[in-house]
Amino acid sequence: MGHIYLGALPRTYRWKEVIELLKSGADLNDLADASFFAAHSGLQRVPNDAGFLSTVNSIFELAAAAREKDVSGALENAGIPREHQSTSFDVLVAVSNKVTDDLKHTADRSDIGQMARDSFVESLTRQVQTETGSLFQAGSQDIKKLTQPFRGKQFKVLMHEFYSAFISRFLSYHLSREIPNHVGPDSRFADMAEHAEFNRAFDLHCRQTVRISDEFTPGWVGKAAFENDISRESVKKYAHVAFKKIASEFERGGK
Repeated sequence: MGHIYLGALPRTYRWKEVIELLKSGADLNDLADASFFAAHSGLQRVPNDAGFLSTVNSIFELAAAAREKDVSGALENAGIPREHQSTSFDVLVAVSNKVTDDLKHTADRSDIGQMARDSFVESLTRQVQTETGSLFQAGSQDIKKLTQPFRGKQFKVLMHEFYSAFISRFLSYHLSREIPNHVGPDSRFADMAEHAEFNRAFDLHCRQTVRISDEFTPGWVGKAAFENDISRESVKKYAHVAFKKIASEFERGGK
C-alpha cells in the first residue's frame, strides 16, 4: 500500500518522545502510548474519514442483515448475491468485494479508508477460519452459521479484532518509518527477531487497549438495527464516540 495521504513523518515533540523511548529501550506500554499521542492528530481525523465510515457502515449493514429472519434475502439486499452464499470462502469474497466497491464510491480516497478495509477483511477471515476450520466448508442450507461472526458474542469479537487491527496498522504506519533505524548492534533491537517480537507485543497492547469498545459497539448496532437507523450520519456519530472511548483508554495508559 502506498502511504501517500497521511502526510510526512510528524516533527512534533510527541513524536520525538517516541524516538527517545525507542533509543532508551522503554517499556512497551510507554512506547505504545507515546506512539498514540504522536499520531493523535491523525487519529482525530478517523471518525470523519469517508473511507473509514464507508467500511464501518458496510460492517453494520451486514450485521443488521444477519439478524433478519430471511438472512439470505437480507444479505442480497445488502450487496451479497445469493450465489455467493454457499461456503465461507464465497461469503468472504463477496463481503470483501462489497466493502471494496463501497470504498470506491467515497468522495475522498485515503489510506485511512484502505487501512479500515484491510483490517476488517483480515479480522473477518481470521474469525471465520477459527470458527469453521475451513474457508470452503459447505453451508448453503445454513447461511446463519456462515454469518455467525456478525451476531451475538462473535460480533463483539469481530469488532474488537477490527479496531485492534486498525489501531495497530495506524500506529505502525508511523513507527515503521523509524524502527528500522533502531535494529542492529548497540540498538533498541539487536536483530530482526527482536524486532518481530516487538511487533507482536505492540499488537497485543493495542488489542488490550481497544477493549473499551467491546460492550458499546454491539449494543449500538442492535439499537440502530431495531430503529432501522444504520445510515452514514448515524455511523459517523458512533465513530466519534468509539474513538473518544479508545483515545481516553490510551490516555489512561490502557489500565
